[in-house]
Amino acid sequence: MILKVFSAILLTATSLSSLASPVFNADNGHYYELHTFTDDWRLDWVDAKSFAESLTFLGGSGYLATVTSQNEDNFLWDTLGAQGSFLGGIDTSGNETNWQWVTGEAFSYTNWVTGEPNNWQDGSTLTPNNEDYLMYWWPGNNYTGHWNDTNVDSSFMDNNQLTYTTRGFVVEYTPTATSPIVPIPHSIWLFASGILLMLKRQKNNA
Repeated sequence: MILKVFSAILLTATSLSSLASPVFNADNGHYYELHTFTDDWRLDWVDAKSFAESLTFLGGSGYLATVTSQNEDNFLWDTLGAQGSFLGGIDTSGNETNWQWVTGEAFSYTNWVTGEPNNWQDGSTLTPNNEDYLMYWWPGNNYTGHWNDTNVDSSFMDNNQLTYTTRGFVVEYTPTATSPIVPIPHSIWLFASGILLMLKRQKNNA
């Protein structure tokens, strides 16, 4: 009977862990999920927005992450590891004067790299113009933890080589359920494994 109980604990732990991909931010009660591009799967900002909005978690629909406070900013950078990722900001003016969040929240908090947004263009006809889309920049010098504007697929020509500045995008969920899914602590696995080993030894000594 005890063996069956702890087998059930292990099975439950496995099931809950598989559901624990989105990371919970206790500061605002939201969940965040980092999606990383591969050689075979890359989305531009518009497609990433559509993809995010097709997802649901705990009753809440997904959307490209909005960053409306320093605490949220720190969480995405330090905890989620969102460096080089698309965020849910867009400039609808084309000249850096009307940045908005995809959710309609006020674009009052900002954290641009010094000199950004600057609507930089590489002059190539092979890459899109207008840097109207928001991304986290990469670590280094004064870039760490800050934002950059980029074009729709984050591409530019570098020594005649097409290069991408983003590695993925962040999906945010505002859950309608109130209980966060918490991964089973590693100590539970150790405890259950110890009980199973003890029961096995007792059976062998019987």
